[in-house]
Amino acid sequence: MSEQQKILEMIEKGQITAAEGMELLEALNATKVTEPIQKGEIVTTAKRNYKFLKVKVTSDNNSVNVNVNIPLRLLTTISEIADKMTTMVPADARREMEAKGIDISSIDFAKIIEEIINGSLDDPNIVDVEAWDESHNSMVKVRVYVD
Repeated sequence: MSEQQKILEMIEKGQITAAEGMELLEALNATKVTEPIQKGEIVTTAKRNYKFLKVKVTSDNNSVNVNVNIPLRLLTTISEIADKMTTMVPADARREMEAKGIDISSIDFAKIIEEIINGSLDDPNIVDVEAWDESHNSMVKVRVYVD
């Protein structure tokens, strides 16, 4: 017999009031939600099998169209230098991004690469950026994702 049925029987027999029964049921449901995982239980998360890191840059008027596909096997090499990736961004570009509120120094590239390689990255979309290009009067879209 489940705990819920026991509580309902106690209400039926008059051992507790309906309000007390409701409190017990709510407490029971709350403990089930926060109940820790018992020893021996195995929790599995879906592992994704990504093959490529993809970078796409497009514009509304087709003045820009770039597709880059990087095999994930190459990322194992890149992950060794991932913490130095922010230094590869030119200083003027970094200042411009910081002026717009983008702090690339706070991005943990090594962790992102590790999650991609392990297949544990929750969202395959890593970066989605849209920016207006004054010189070409078009919207430029940059998308970095794994597939």
